[in-house]
Parts: sequence; structure tokens; C-alpha cells
Amino acid sequence: MASFYDEDEAYTRVQLFPLHNAVASKNFKHVQDLVNDGHDINEQHYDRVTPLHMACLTGDRQITKYLLDRGAWVNAQSIDNSTPLCDACAGGSLDCVKLLLTGGALVNPPLLPATPLHEAALRGYTDIVSLLVASGAKLNVNDLHYGTPLHAACSMTMPSIACIRFLLKAGAGVNAIKNHKTPLHYIAMYSKSVEAAQLLLAYGANVYMQDNMGKTARDLAGASTGLAKLLATQEKCPRPLVQCCRLAIRSHLGPSRLQLISQLEAPSILIGFLE
Repeated sequence: MASFYDEDEAYTRVQLFPLHNAVASKNFKHVQDLVNDGHDINEQHYDRVTPLHMACLTGDRQITKYLLDRGAWVNAQSIDNSTPLCDACAGGSLDCVKLLLTGGALVNPPLLPATPLHEAALRGYTDIVSLLVASGAKLNVNDLHYGTPLHAACSMTMPSIACIRFLLKAGAGVNAIKNHKTPLHYIAMYSKSVEAAQLLLAYGANVYMQDNMGKTARDLAGASTGLAKLLATQEKCPRPLVQCCRLAIRSHLGPSRLQLISQLEAPSILIGFLE
């Protein structure tokens, strides 16, 4: 993900990249003046960050739209291969994400260390996650650091329950593996959230799965935590038959058809159960 320069580099940045500086400062009038004076709208820093990257990271809808309307490269990649869409997702700007998608941004850009969906899920931006999934973002792709977007959402010290729930309802793999760990392992390691763990368990998280050190999520949670007690109970009790049936139906439908559950001609209580 693109980042801004520290104070020691501020003078150089202002002198060599005035358009970038104006965008970072959210000075729309100055941006207009510089573009009208002939500054290249797609000029790149030495780390290949464009003005559009910066506008999206700061979440400035007005400048983002102005740059796109004047031909900014919507899928430009910085030195770490991040696109403006990645930065808009990291910055939490739903408006910028909408502008970029409308302007042709790739929801699954190639060669990225983390996809736009990872960036949004990592920070718990459920509205952006929902829009990306609706636009075709791959739910279960692994990045270089966290794993799947669900792993990313579960790695937060204060995880977004709404974001985790959405990803699970959309068909994220609850027992996906990254570095020998599942999302439940991540919850046990980072937040020890009982609520998040209960949600994962409701969607079929396997409490018996071990990492490469032979540790289950309960082992990682710590003996005296509420999460460890919950997981110990789950290990002793078989999964209820009604939950097995629900999970079997969802598995049979597959991620691509789970969104059709809400359209079934069935009682709302049954639809809610399947979701």
C-alpha cells in the first residue's frame, strides 16, 4: 500500500512533485491550477505512486473524480503493485471505491501482495467489502501476508463482527489455511473475541484443526480466557444435527450461489437459518 513521506523528505516532495503535494494536502484549487499549467496527471514518484493513488488514500472524492475525468490511470500500480483501488479500500472511502469501479478499476488486479478486498477486510470496512464482493472480488484468494480476506478480518485486535459475518455469509472458507492457521487460529492469537469465534463456529469452524506446531485455537487462546473455555466446550460436544444440515446445504450450493438464498420462495425463518 502506498504511504506518504516523512517530514525529512517534505521539501524534496514539494519541489519535485508539486501535484502530488497538492493532492496530499487536499488542495483542490491548487490541483486544478497545476493541471491547467501542464503538470502530468499521471506523474509518478520514485516509488511509482501517482496523484490518483494519493487522492484515493486520503479519501478525497472531489480530487479523485477530477483526476479520473482528466485521464488518470485507474489501474496504475505503485512499486509494491498497489492500485488506487487498494488505497481507496485502505483509506476507507466508499465514494472513491465507487468512482474507481465505475471508471474501470480491476476488482481483482494481478500481482498484488494484498487485494483490495484484503485491504478493506483488514480494517473492517463492511460497506466496501460488500461492494467489492458484489463487483466480483474473489472471496478466498490468499495474499502474501494474512491469507484470505477472512483471515485478514480475523487478524484485527478488535475485529469487525459485521465484516466477518458478511464474508461468511458470502461464502468465505471458514477453515481456509494460511501458514498452517485457520481464521479461528487468528482470532485466538490476536483478539480472543468470543463473539467472533462463535460466529466462525456457527459457519463450521473446525476446533480440532492444528497448526504446524500442533496447536489448536484453544491452545493459542490461553488457558484462562473465555475463548479457551468456549472452545473446550466445543471440543467435547458434537455439532448439533440441525447445524450439520445447514452447513451441508450451504456447502452444496457453493459460494457462487449463496446470494440466491434470499430469493428462495421459502419462509423467512428458513431463509434466515440458511444464511
